Amino acid sequence: MQANDSLQDIQFAVGKQAILQDQFPIESVKRIASFSCTPFEDKLLCAVVVMDYPSMNLVEHKYLLKKAPMPYVPGYLAFREGPLMLELYYQLEYDPDVLMVEGHGVSHPARCGIATYLGVELAKPCLGVADSVLYGEIRDTEIYADDQLAGFIVQTKQFARPLHVTAGHLISPSMAAELVKNSIRLPHKMPEPIHVARRLASKAKDNMTEEGTLPETE
Repeated sequence: MQANDSLQDIQFAVGKQAILQDQFPIESVKRIASFSCTPFEDKLLCAVVVMDYPSMNLVEHKYLLKKAPMPYVPGYLAFREGPLMLELYYQLEYDPDVLMVEGHGVSHPARCGIATYLGVELAKPCLGVADSVLYGEIRDTEIYADDQLAGFIVQTKQFARPLHVTAGHLISPSMAAELVKNSIRLPHKMPEPIHVARRLASKAKDNMTEEGTLPETE
């Protein structure tokens, strides 16, 4: 309990730094990066992709296999997956303009979902994409956290459950939603950077199971 209290203090401190304002016009976004983590034995396998925007062409991907910093605890995903994502980010050759992660931004009890955690730590625009609301209130297509507009409900595929897109840091909810819409490539429901990161993480896990090594990166 004490450890969780300490982590919560960090979350509140990080959440207070979140800025939900655009740093540049959407037309200037050239590259988007995304991450995906999957358990492998007692470790986490993390993949990162960098994709051109708006073409969604893959320009770089890397992997990292490392012992999980902590077990999964609801509400504290950033402390389990975030350290691996940060380590991978610093290995990138291409500098992304925006980070897009599977998870939440300020729609979190401490205003610090994984998108806020990464955005503040890297001083980089970051948004979260999830299948449901972790914290907050839905009003029509808008998501509010403590009466602040945090994101939007975005329908990306007919008959599929909509996505919950929330701002993490250095980006407005409206730009976050627009970037997600522009990054959809049907038949995929998730925006392409997240879809590709997921797929590559899954393939890397299969390769570890069969070959015992991570695939080559570029």
